[in-house]
Amino acid sequence: MIQKTNNFDVIVAGSGMGGMTAAALLASEGLSVLILEASHVPGGCSSSYFRKGYIFESGATTLIGFDQHQPLRMLEEKLSIEIPKIALEPSMAVHMNGKVITRHRGRKEWIDEAAEAFDEPEEQASFWNLAFDVSDIVWKVSGRNPLFPPERAGEWLSLLKNNPADSWVLPYAFRSVKETARKTGISNPDFFRFLDEQLIISAQSPSHDTPFLFGAPAITYTNSTNYYVPGGLLEMIRVIQGSIEKKGGVLHVKEPVGTIEKKEGYFEVRSSKEVYRAKKVVSNLPVWNMADILKGEGREYFKRESDKYSEAWGAFTMGIATTDVYPEDMAIHHQIHLDQDDQVAGIESGSVFVSFSHPEDQKRAPKGERVLNVSTHARPDFWFNLNGRYDETKEQAHNQILRVLRKKLPYFNESEIKVAFSSTPVSWSNWVYRKRGRVGGIPQSMDRSLLDWTSNTPPVKGLYLCGDTVFPGQGIPGVALSGFNAWYKIIKSLINDPVH
Repeated sequence: MIQKTNNFDVIVAGSGMGGMTAAALLASEGLSVLILEASHVPGGCSSSYFRKGYIFESGATTLIGFDQHQPLRMLEEKLSIEIPKIALEPSMAVHMNGKVITRHRGRKEWIDEAAEAFDEPEEQASFWNLAFDVSDIVWKVSGRNPLFPPERAGEWLSLLKNNPADSWVLPYAFRSVKETARKTGISNPDFFRFLDEQLIISAQSPSHDTPFLFGAPAITYTNSTNYYVPGGLLEMIRVIQGSIEKKGGVLHVKEPVGTIEKKEGYFEVRSSKEVYRAKKVVSNLPVWNMADILKGEGREYFKRESDKYSEAWGAFTMGIATTDVYPEDMAIHHQIHLDQDDQVAGIESGSVFVSFSHPEDQKRAPKGERVLNVSTHARPDFWFNLNGRYDETKEQAHNQILRVLRKKLPYFNESEIKVAFSSTPVSWSNWVYRKRGRVGGIPQSMDRSLLDWTSNTPPVKGLYLCGDTVFPGQGIPGVALSGFNAWYKIIKSLINDPVH
């Protein structure tokens, strides 16, 4: 039974990386902050969990964002914290057509590798140098312009005034990655297949439907410094949590938000345990969840947003522990392309992504063993509509992916499997409480203009959004940047209207 009301300056719904970033920045400003998280640990899709003696990540994932102009570096500097991390080289190995394509971090090394793998050396150099130039500007502009993308005429004018030399990249918002590659002279069909699978894990859409303005950072993220967090990504979240609590902020786990309702001059937030009041609310929840949680003002807005973006990916994931038979210099991250005879019912992607635990990380697995996280794209509706065939179909997908790993992942067939389990979008909906198990954000689309992104300031005064379903979208650095944007707008609103 609800017995009391607690007052805060800001309540944050959800402790994913976007919510934790916003909460930490707001707490650093002296605001009283409460974070409500449904799961038993914080972090959402950027977290880790313990199972059967091992620590698994929420999914197979990479970590960037610590280079110049990138949001995790800005977060460390702003909060005076240091997230424990190990730099990786190479960033990734791509297994395609019976060969291994190494995604080197060094730009020249990668261009040389791409030219060797796909021929057309001059065209490859032209394409990748353009991608690097656009990516550098996107990081720089988004990092120093927290009102991006602009929503009002004055914000557009301010953006153009502050970044006149960078405006040449804007036309690439209307040109796809595939079209851009073709204009540089690239014609190799294997390269476009490679681009499609690289983009599906970073932008959630293929090369013909990803605007180059967003696709450039997505295909060059392996040329940023990629990192590994010893003990799992939850350790990164714990460092941020420590900063929040040091400044007086509070995190409640196993306490999901039930409803958010705007009252006269404040918000009433009802959790599974109590009723809270706050002047401001930051939602790190997907827009699909908000239509059910928000009461009264703004609810119809989120219903429209949910309907607009009803098509989104889920994930089929696996956690595997094996004996450590792998060379020490083997890449941590692997993308494995699927051939026709590798296809798996319920899995829509043309590849699977595998992330290993670091060979020196004995927190996640004991010495002599390694942990693998496997992830691939799946359609949520397929898994939610299986009725009596769910367990059988899940087992078939599980076994088929193991066959693919034995055939295509180096040394895996020589290992002894200690643990292997799988999860579907149904599992994810129960685990991280995302409606229909949709993860990874809203896919990029050529039909989705800069003005069509779900705003982090919906039409409910005092409510702010962050996470992978608002700008700038998916990925750990992307959602962290959305947390920066929410923080900036809240502080700006308090300066302009200190009463509210």
